[in-house]
Amino acid sequence: MSNGETHTPTDLQALEHFVVENDELLELEERIGRFNIFDALRIVDAEIRHSNFLAWLLDPNESHGQGPLFLKAILMDLLRQSPPDLRPLSPVQIDGAELRGVDIRREWRNIDILITCKDPAFVIAIENKIKAGKYNPFKEYEKRIQAEFRGQPTMFVLLTTDGSELEDSQWVPYSYEDIHSVLTRVRKTHATSIGDDVLAFLDHYIRLIGSRFMDDPKIDELCQTIYKNHRRAIEMIVERTKAGRSELLSAIEDLIRSDEQRWVFLNSTTRNIAFLPKRWYECVPPIGDNPRKDPRSWLYWDLWCYNGSCRWRLVCNKVNDESLRKNIVSAISGSQAGFGLKARKRDLSRGWNSLGLRLIEKWADDDPEPQVIIPKIEKLMAKLEQELAGIPDVLKKIKLA
Repeated sequence: MSNGETHTPTDLQALEHFVVENDELLELEERIGRFNIFDALRIVDAEIRHSNFLAWLLDPNESHGQGPLFLKAILMDLLRQSPPDLRPLSPVQIDGAELRGVDIRREWRNIDILITCKDPAFVIAIENKIKAGKYNPFKEYEKRIQAEFRGQPTMFVLLTTDGSELEDSQWVPYSYEDIHSVLTRVRKTHATSIGDDVLAFLDHYIRLIGSRFMDDPKIDELCQTIYKNHRRAIEMIVERTKAGRSELLSAIEDLIRSDEQRWVFLNSTTRNIAFLPKRWYECVPPIGDNPRKDPRSWLYWDLWCYNGSCRWRLVCNKVNDESLRKNIVSAISGSQAGFGLKARKRDLSRGWNSLGLRLIEKWADDDPEPQVIIPKIEKLMAKLEQELAGIPDVLKKIKLA
């Protein structure tokens, strides 16, 4: 070979089998390649176009002809999930209100979506972040809103693909998974009263969010089958191309995998690595409902390198018993577990929740060299193990029905 590398026949056979004998790959390509009007309009990763469409849906006076239907549904869900001290009114007040004098503004003083209402009076600013950005003007936006709408009940919302939150911030996290859930419910409940043209656009948008920003059970199943049948070829491709992973994340994964007596590696993406202390893993109830992941992976540590920072999060994900999940989270958050984290204030949602957050490092430009960050990560992990040392004992007491 021209680059001096050699391949064993089994390596080549694995690649040939992956390309030629892979019906699941063809089905996956067909599923994710299905025509979508928003794909055609190149809206997928365009924050401006997503904001335009959402503003159109939220505006009671727009051509969809549904009045405040979409606005009320999204606001009620958003307010329900938000900490009481950060919301301008309760979801019950929205449910019974006529929402007089609503104004939906796009790019008002650079704020993505601004919702104002005269009766009941409130102001909600939404910053839409699909892509990572190095300039975060949140404090500036707060000043602009407070100066313009002094004395009015105000709320700040950060809309992202994964419900990311800002540390020590007044901005309430909201995700496209939440948007998907609300629009799906509205579509199902009001299908007979929504016009066919609006339904078509709504279906395409719901499908877009579901396939690009969320887990799709069928896609998960296909990926699992492809990986099972072609593991050797896929691992070879990932190893040789690095699959978009940063050097920093690869080094962090190596750190975790290198100590199997201490950590249990769960999974990773191009942005994060999910894992657990082994002492925790052995105690976590197997109640997760994601078919492609370990049933214990609903509660995990998350090292997240994205948007110019590296952060640690304690994550609580989907389970098949919501009541049990709430009881467990309540138990591990108690003082008896040594839970010294700064936790998100909002109530548990149906999806994932961040139970605690710690900043490891921030940077302005490209990812720093791994040798700069790795010692800080090791130090934080040791500190957190000590802070949360009581959690395994609490988990051991959990009784499954």
